[in-house]
Amino acid sequence: MTSAGAKFESLHKEMLLRYRNGVLFMNEITVDAFAKVNLALEVMGLREDGYHEVLMLMQQLVLKDRVTVRRLGGSERCVKIVCEKEGVPLDETNLAWRAAMLMLDMAESLESVEVEIEKNIPMAAGLAGGSSDAAATIKAMNEVFELNLDEESLCNLAGGLGADVPFCVLGGTAVASGIGTDLVSTVGFAPQEYYVLLCKPPVGVSTREVYKAFDAKVEEIRKQPRPDVPYLVGGIVLGSPVRLLKGRMVNDLEYITSTEVPDINDIKAVMLEEGAAHAMMTGSGPTVFGIFEEKEGAVAAFKRLSQKYEETYITTFR
Repeated sequence: MTSAGAKFESLHKEMLLRYRNGVLFMNEITVDAFAKVNLALEVMGLREDGYHEVLMLMQQLVLKDRVTVRRLGGSERCVKIVCEKEGVPLDETNLAWRAAMLMLDMAESLESVEVEIEKNIPMAAGLAGGSSDAAATIKAMNEVFELNLDEESLCNLAGGLGADVPFCVLGGTAVASGIGTDLVSTVGFAPQEYYVLLCKPPVGVSTREVYKAFDAKVEEIRKQPRPDVPYLVGGIVLGSPVRLLKGRMVNDLEYITSTEVPDINDIKAVMLEEGAAHAMMTGSGPTVFGIFEEKEGAVAAFKRLSQKYEETYITTFR
């Protein structure tokens, strides 16, 4: 191809990118936003700043939202959130809105952007759906505005939005410490090695209230089986199966949330009856996840639980 031909092809591709359905888009990109679970969550104590010191092992799932960021041009800074899922906030209370505005500040841009969210991750579920959407927005904005920020810089920016957002930028599997924003990537359970069943009761929980209740019962909780993140990391690195590690896969907050939401224990019981190697709550809840070695067990548990709980999903580790 001649240089003139190559130039024409490049211009043609740019024009196709800019014009879509008769609307002028300066640029756009779609980024996957993956759910996460806590394989272990230990609350170390209350900090002087009012936050809780935690030690967690977090791993992403294949279940995902999709976030598309479009540059709309113009000279008035504006963020428009678009989502068909009922209940998703379309204003500044959405973390993705805040992420987009943050990145517009970084780009020193006065133009408008549209953030379209294809919502598949249950909301207010302990699965980091909102945090993952915000992380995807950050990554998409970094690309479409050609900011060329590295991963560490993006994680630092994400930390100002929420404790889970930096992990969602990093992805994979990581040990999280501090308030959850100090991350070290590690080896996780292999993709497709297990089937993961998620089930969310139709209730919401307040993370703030869960931690407040934890503080009131901390001595009682510390008499329960304890999470052990270093042990789990070592076991996973050595290839130990879930059934040998499950005793250390503990969530300190489950003791609190399961008291308020009895469905959590009922869901765990069904998963274990159908052969789950382990079942536990993720985050501050109320979602329960079961880890199955065989697809048949996951499907059987899905059939039973989905009759009562609409938000039930089969996925895998990522």
